Amino acid sequence: MCEALKRVNAITFLNYFVSGALTLIIPLLLLAHHVSVVDIGIVLSILPLVFLVARLLFAAMADYIGWSHVFLLINWPSTFLSCGIYYFASSLPVFALGKIVESLRESSYWAVSRTAIYHLSPTKAGHEATKNNATIWISTALGGAAAGAGIAYLGFSSIIALLTIVSAFIGIPALMLWRSSSSITLPKDIHIMASLNPKGRSRLFWLVSIALMFNTLAIYPLVNLLLPAFMSQQLGYNYLTIGILFMLYYAISAIVTYLTVRYSLNFSRALTLTIISVIASIFLGGSTTFFVSCLFILAFVRGYGIGFFEHSVLKVSKGSKNISVDIGWLHAPMRIAEFSSMVSAGFLVQYFGYTPVFLTAGLFFGVYCFLSLFILKKK
Repeated sequence: MCEALKRVNAITFLNYFVSGALTLIIPLLLLAHHVSVVDIGIVLSILPLVFLVARLLFAAMADYIGWSHVFLLINWPSTFLSCGIYYFASSLPVFALGKIVESLRESSYWAVSRTAIYHLSPTKAGHEATKNNATIWISTALGGAAAGAGIAYLGFSSIIALLTIVSAFIGIPALMLWRSSSSITLPKDIHIMASLNPKGRSRLFWLVSIALMFNTLAIYPLVNLLLPAFMSQQLGYNYLTIGILFMLYYAISAIVTYLTVRYSLNFSRALTLTIISVIASIFLGGSTTFFVSCLFILAFVRGYGIGFFEHSVLKVSKGSKNISVDIGWLHAPMRIAEFSSMVSAGFLVQYFGYTPVFLTAGLFFGVYCFLSLFILKKK
């Protein structure tokens, strides 16, 4: 592995240590302030909405100024600033502001991370991008564990202060990457934002974007809102227990990803994932007895299924001149789905209960698997 790719991995690890902790801390902190699940969903939905626009803008910039500059100029300061805002937050508008800044961190990372991997490891791009998800999940696991233990033993303010310090260290590998990327020379008669025009992309391109959308509908509202709320309110788990379970969830996903990265993406894999996902989702909200087992089974499913995601993205974006923008457009329907699912999840749980919502997520994962398989088999 080249030194530059190791630095990208370091940025990934630090980003998602902070992100994994905040994913757990913010909904639990709002619940502790007696904010309803519906209102929490609305606050959390800000991130994917801002992400959708910001990622495309950052991607257009990255293709012309170089992807490595985005890490230093946007990702690093926005990570630090978002933690600082959460430290002082005491009302929903301030938490919402924190989510806006956090979305700049998230969008700036994803605007360039795959571009960096494709650039630094062109012959093994699919495998390296898949392994990058494992790195994300390992760091998210550790961040979740740190959040649970930190809340339990130090309190919300202290653990957020520690995350602010951790986020400052992103600047070290980001600075070392400054000269690692190349830029595109822009003709004088073309504006930098011209690449943002979605026209001209193939039907297969947009079919991939739909597959990614079903993946996020199966996972995003579950891990960012419903599972923390369910464990806290319905199961009565303490903060430390929630943090440990989230750590194990992401650790299992990461380990499975590493162990299965070279397995073929075939029909039997898609069918196995679909059956397991649906059955585990049915029993996830059924009783305390089955919850932990089903949670770990879904972690296995997520790790075993991520290969469909990364290889689908690679199939329609590899070799593109505006690769960052193309990947951004691939994720546009996914971000809209994240926003709508976070806004609606609280209402759906309030009126129908957790089990029907969990089951729907399991079915969506099956759609994602088979649609991705169709895309990968298409000539």
